[in-house]
Amino acid sequence: MRMVAMLGMLLGGISAAPAARDGDAISLRLHQGKQFTVEAVVAGKPRNFLFDTGEGVTMISPALAKELGCEPWGNITAFRMLGERLDLKRCDDVAFGIGAGRYTVPSVIVHDLAEINGKDEPPLDGAVGLDLFDGRTITIQFAERRVIVETADSAKRRIRGATEVPMRLSRPEGLGLDVNLGVTTARGLSWMELDTANAGPTIFVSQWMAPLFALNPATREPQDVTIRLGGMTLATRARVFPDMIFDGNIGMQLARDHSITLDLKNGRAWVQSAQ
Repeated sequence: MRMVAMLGMLLGGISAAPAARDGDAISLRLHQGKQFTVEAVVAGKPRNFLFDTGEGVTMISPALAKELGCEPWGNITAFRMLGERLDLKRCDDVAFGIGAGRYTVPSVIVHDLAEINGKDEPPLDGAVGLDLFDGRTITIQFAERRVIVETADSAKRRIRGATEVPMRLSRPEGLGLDVNLGVTTARGLSWMELDTANAGPTIFVSQWMAPLFALNPATREPQDVTIRLGGMTLATRARVFPDMIFDGNIGMQLARDHSITLDLKNGRAWVQSAQ
C-alpha cells in the first residue's frame, strides 16, 4: 500500500560521534524471506513493523491503537495499485522510537495488515512508510539490512559515485508521502512508484505504458525488460496490469541490489550498486 529519545550525556558524546558523522543506522530484519521489518518503540514497548516505501501513510494495528488510548476517527481514503478503494480511520500524533531517533507523524491509519498480507503470515503491528521520515534524507540499503537517516555531511559522502535519478514526491491525502522515480521512454518520463512491498521478481507496468517498454500489453505473463533511470539501466522482468491506476511500480527489483538515497525534503534521489 500506499500509504528513543537521544540521551545527550557528557560521557555518551564521545561514543555517539561516529553515528553523528555517518548518520543514524536503523537495523532491518528479513521478513518471510523477501521483505523487511523495523523495530520501533510505540506506547512504551518495542513493536515490529513492515518497512514499506509504498505505504503512503504509516499504519498501526487496531490493537496498538487501543494500547495508545486512541479511538480511531475520521476517514482517510487510499487506493491500491489496481484501484481498490480503502476507507480507513486514523489516530493522530503517534510517536515512534527507532534507533537513536524519535519520529512523530501527524496521523497514522488504523488497519489490520493481515487483511492485506494474509492471516497466515507472522503478525505485525503495522507498516512504516516514508512519511515517518518526511523532510529528512535517508539511504535504503537492503543488502546490508539497514536504513540510514543521514546528516547533511553523511548524505554528501553517501552519494559520491551514485547516479542521480528523476524523482517526484507525492502526498496523498495531504498526509502521506510516496516517491515516484522517472523512467525514460520515447515519449517522456514514466513515473513509477517506489514500492518495496513489491518483493517479487517483476516490476509492474500499466497497460498504456507497456508498448513504450516493448512489452506485450495483452499478456499478464512476465516479460524481459530493460529500463533507464537517469544515467543508469536496470535489466529485469515486468508484468503488465490493465487496471493499474498509475504508470508503474518498482520495488525490490531495484532495491535488492542497490543503495537508494532519498532526499525527502527537496525531492531528489540517487542510486548506486550495493557494496
